[in-house]
Amino acid sequence: MKRHIKTFGFILLAATAMYSCTKVENGYLSDQIRYIDNPIRIKRGQVQKTSPVSNDGSSAPVTYKLLDFRDVIKHQHADSMFANYERYEWIAQFDPTKDTTVALLNKKRQKVNTPCWEFNEYTGSFTFFGTSVKVPLGTYEFDIQASNQNGAKVFKNIATITMQDEPPYNVGDGGAAWFRDGTTTSGDLGAPIVTIKKISDEGTNIILKIADQNGRYFNPSKGEIIRRGDRSDFQTYAQFHPLELTDTSMTCNFETTPFPLLQSAYGYLIYYRIPSNFVTVDAGYAPTNEAVYNVNPRFQFQIFQEGTYEVNVKIKHVTRK
Repeated sequence: MKRHIKTFGFILLAATAMYSCTKVENGYLSDQIRYIDNPIRIKRGQVQKTSPVSNDGSSAPVTYKLLDFRDVIKHQHADSMFANYERYEWIAQFDPTKDTTVALLNKKRQKVNTPCWEFNEYTGSFTFFGTSVKVPLGTYEFDIQASNQNGAKVFKNIATITMQDEPPYNVGDGGAAWFRDGTTTSGDLGAPIVTIKKISDEGTNIILKIADQNGRYFNPSKGEIIRRGDRSDFQTYAQFHPLELTDTSMTCNFETTPFPLLQSAYGYLIYYRIPSNFVTVDAGYAPTNEAVYNVNPRFQFQIFQEGTYEVNVKIKHVTRK
């Protein structure tokens, strides 16, 4: 009996050894390569990167090639997806503390003429650029080819990309407070109401207006809106051009998207002060009716697409004198 058990054990060990020495086939290329996030949705005019393709365990390295884009309704080649559009491309690291002029900025970027997307041959992911705003709304199907040492396979209609419009901006949290002149005594006025309107696809300009609760604009050209110490303000995030001041607005040419390009020590917040001789705080919000309370709004927003925008900031519970 023991002899039979030993013999069986030797056979099992030999079989295990033979199996472990069997060479695993190299170059496996799956038939199930796919985009897990399909359908893919792209915000027109905004920089956006898609998720990589899933190679379903295919032997690395796998490389990918985009073969075609077609309109999903007519199934015809989508010329607009392959048309070249002019845009800027970064060629060096941008430093906001040093690159404060257009001349210095232009040393870090160059103009290129390419389709509105870039396809990564190693991951199968797309990067869409701001020039995607030139592509008509709609859904597009596409084909790719996957290759490794095993050969190549074509995946027809592997996924769809839908070009859709979404607001090319975001408004973040903010606040406002009154301060008694020359003191740290203060009170809360609530967050200002910030609204953004895109008025043109041309340029890279933001027209910022700050108003009282009745919509009357403070005059930055006459000192009714001033900087608040060393806090970040509108100019902090776009130093390439001086602000253009009028009796109702401050305008900056931000040159490159997104705006702000980088955060300051205060994130994306913009701080300003309305001196007490230009503003009155509503009764019940300040301790007295004396004209000794300055108003300090703070707000933040981001712009993701080139164009000209009007940003209105309405401060609650205050009136311009």
